[in-house]
Amino acid sequence: MLHHEHTSYRALTVIFILSGFFIISLNVASRAAADQFGISAMVMAPIPTTPPIINSPQEAAIIKEDSLLVTGSCPLITPQVIVSVAVDGTQAGTAACDSNNDFSVPVSVDRGVHKITASTLTISGQEGPTSSPVTITVPALGTSSPITLTAAQPFIYVNSRTVTWSGSIQASNTTADHVHIDWGDGSVSDYTVQPGAESFTHQYATLASHNILLDVASANDNSTFEQFGAATFTSYTAPVAVITQQRPFFETSTIFGLYGLYITALSIMGIIWLEAKHNARQHHIPA
Repeated sequence: MLHHEHTSYRALTVIFILSGFFIISLNVASRAAADQFGISAMVMAPIPTTPPIINSPQEAAIIKEDSLLVTGSCPLITPQVIVSVAVDGTQAGTAACDSNNDFSVPVSVDRGVHKITASTLTISGQEGPTSSPVTITVPALGTSSPITLTAAQPFIYVNSRTVTWSGSIQASNTTADHVHIDWGDGSVSDYTVQPGAESFTHQYATLASHNILLDVASANDNSTFEQFGAATFTSYTAPVAVITQQRPFFETSTIFGLYGLYITALSIMGIIWLEAKHNARQHHIPA
């Protein structure tokens, strides 16, 4: 006697259901993995549209000393900017804007007629508008200083309590210079250095903005100074950008391929089931 074992459609149904769950789970896991990624970028701070305003000195002022204090107001913007003061187009000092949104920068000047301007620098190093020049005159009482201070950067961005000023000190007719630094937090430091590249480090008690004043005097009684803003900003929220990520082509094609195979196999199973059902009906039709 011949025996014929019919295909177990229940078993096939279970297998196809499990295969479907597997493919769907694989797709979900793939999407979750695609959504988990890291990104880092430098976001530029906004640039103010208005320049700083110089309140002092006044236009056509006569300065009877070789130094003066340039004061004024900063443009209203968040985060606050650094103000850079230039004498005849050459940077003479920088300052972080204070809590009243004002600035003050002491500068050293030689005798003669000079134009003073103030411009803004963002925390990401972009330069903003420059103020109208203020013309001053320094009589012969002012003396020219052969000492030159050149900083590695116009201001110091502080992201920790430790700050370092780097630059060079150039002088003529002297072998040693005395450097006096007021760190802006009540602390001072004194160094004896040789002309050339130098760096000075200080640690603040708290993370805040300060103005650092370097005063350099040579052995032949020449001197100069320059102020540098040491700024920190902790309240700036960068603009949020919508980021989308597309899965790689091979990953997408694999998922679609599995879906195609699953649908094809499901279709073949349906055809076989319909054919078997048709044959079963013909088998039960009486001759």
